[in-house]
Amino acid sequence: MMRFAILVPTAGAALALGLLLSSSPAHAVPAPPAVAQVARAALPAVVDIESIDPSKGKGDKSGEMPPPDQGAAAPSKSEPADTSTLIVPPKAEQALGTGFFISPTGYIVTNHHVIAGASEIKVTMHDGSIFTAKLVGSDKKADLAVLKIDAHHPVPFLHFGDSSQLVLGDWVVAIGNPFGLGFSVSAGVVSALHRDIGSGPYDDFIQTDAAINRGNSGGPLLDAKGEVIGVDSAIYSPSGGSVGIGFAIPSSMVRPVAAAIIADGAMKRGWAGLRIEHVSEDMKAAWHLASTDGVVVGGVVADGPSAGKLGPGDVVTAVNGRKVATVHDFKVALAEIPVGHEARMTYERGGRTEEAAITIEPAPAAKGKTGKPAAKPALVPTEIPALGIGVAAHPGGAGVIVITVAKDGPAARAGLLPDTLIEAVGPHFVTTAAALQDGVKASRNVVPLLVGGPAGTSWIVVPLGDGAG
Repeated sequence: MMRFAILVPTAGAALALGLLLSSSPAHAVPAPPAVAQVARAALPAVVDIESIDPSKGKGDKSGEMPPPDQGAAAPSKSEPADTSTLIVPPKAEQALGTGFFISPTGYIVTNHHVIAGASEIKVTMHDGSIFTAKLVGSDKKADLAVLKIDAHHPVPFLHFGDSSQLVLGDWVVAIGNPFGLGFSVSAGVVSALHRDIGSGPYDDFIQTDAAINRGNSGGPLLDAKGEVIGVDSAIYSPSGGSVGIGFAIPSSMVRPVAAAIIADGAMKRGWAGLRIEHVSEDMKAAWHLASTDGVVVGGVVADGPSAGKLGPGDVVTAVNGRKVATVHDFKVALAEIPVGHEARMTYERGGRTEEAAITIEPAPAAKGKTGKPAAKPALVPTEIPALGIGVAAHPGGAGVIVITVAKDGPAARAGLLPDTLIEAVGPHFVTTAAALQDGVKASRNVVPLLVGGPAGTSWIVVPLGDGAG
């Protein structure tokens, strides 16, 4: 059975899972880089991180996987519990990880899971200097954090590279603190890109065969020029040690998250006011698309960031130049853009490729002033006689909602139920009852409806009776 190990930095070798962030080299390197040269230049900017959580001990972490080759201790039946009045201080859990400076003023990037819950964070530089670090902020969803030390002098730091330029086979160098042994260097290649291992909502890992172990979490993954193309974060490991499958968060995510944390103390993500979905084979055929790559706009929220710029049926193929092939790609691309920043949407409409600039805004839940949920509006149905249903526009612009279904009508016989969301009639998305009516009139013998449900979207074909329309 496949087993992913979270490189959670704990005392000794208690790290079972390591989430590794990485970015990509700026260009393909045909031969191994001068690893010694890359390491020599980068090591002064890499730090060991020790965080202390006084509220937990090794035995207090319910649900955590025990260290490799070490079972959980069974309670002794021969030794009675201590009933004296001695109060034992809470145990402290030690976490060991890695980080690296990204500015001469002492800002450090590492993983969120390296410092999560810590009351004290110690940073050891390559020259042996030890500092107490301040947590500037963290982003749990991206598993990133920024620390700060005051060294009273400029510190060596690393520059970010462009992970979007990575290709399979590019050489990379990883630096970290495996098993708490101290600074260590390993090298390998990019084995795969855009890996989703199910560790978080924005998984887009770089996979590498460079040796990465527990304690490497938060360390830099460097390209041949010594630039950070990722942050080492996780490994696949049946044994708990490196088997040549490590994962790093790409610099395309690390750079904006770190900048937002330094500026605002947190990464504030927003929305584009769009409802999007996968391009199905049916859509590809109906719209004569070259492939199913991209995401289809199923609805645009009125007065939202995309209103008047994108419309139902547009196929978004890139965000800020980043190719979008799936819904997950689209979500990851937006997750790299803070509130107030611009998202350039490349999309196809009517056989033409166009571009729209959209400013990311706070999500609706963040706009409320009272904190109370908005009252659900009463929906007044509009009858669609040919189908035997009554529908109303979805308040969020996602389509039209089926309010009533006439018994033994065409829609009922096809299996359409009340509260179903109708998103499209054939190749045309609909957001109003009038648009649905027009789509039905344009149909001949059958009406193909794209409907939403708990398992996703699907097609329902409704045969029309004589004289329908």
